Amino acid sequence: MQQLWQQDLQRQLLSTEVVELSTDDGNFIVLQREALTSFNKGTAILVPDWAEHPASPHYIDTLRQQLNDHGWHTLAIMAPPAVEFNLEQNATDYQRQLAERMLAAIRQAQLQGDNIIVIAKGSNAALLNRLYAAEQLEPPAAFIMLGAYLADVNLNRELANDIAGQSIPTLDISHWRDNRFANANLKLRQQLVNRNLKAQYRQRQLTGTFYDADVHAWVLKEITGWLNSIGL
Repeated sequence: MQQLWQQDLQRQLLSTEVVELSTDDGNFIVLQREALTSFNKGTAILVPDWAEHPASPHYIDTLRQQLNDHGWHTLAIMAPPAVEFNLEQNATDYQRQLAERMLAAIRQAQLQGDNIIVIAKGSNAALLNRLYAAEQLEPPAAFIMLGAYLADVNLNRELANDIAGQSIPTLDISHWRDNRFANANLKLRQQLVNRNLKAQYRQRQLTGTFYDADVHAWVLKEITGWLNSIGL
């Protein structure tokens, strides 16, 4: 599936946007775009959900293009193959591959200098929280989650602890029509953040038709407004 996605993206996008990076498990592609402003705020690494590609129409493609107008370089990565994702094994192998791809993306982003932020969706947002909480990845300047969840009741509750346990400034965006796991523990997340005195955490739940242009514009506005509020 990833090979088919890669072939499609190479046909549809400018060759300058498609970059190949490497890990111990092999090569993978990222989609890279430069800021279109006179100032450079840094690089936004975008991570689609485990069953989506880096030009996913579910927020990721819109953000990787429109953040360029707000001073951000964007780097959207191909997530590890979905066949490796296994909750019964606590996603160990998948999580390792995700961490390795993130490390490669961070090295690429560091070539641009300035701040690095991470915007991640779905289960990958949840797993990145676990990696940050365990200090297995270098913390970004800011972390934005889009519909973060794990499709298991107990692991999904652990996600709330992981969010509260890492100190990275975090924007937690969900939509009322996200799946039941994504919306199950929003109140618990806020309660644990308050208990742990996490200084910079904002939770926003959106309404409206799922993934339409108005919601995409709303997500972009929430992200850029929040980043400005924390000085990025």
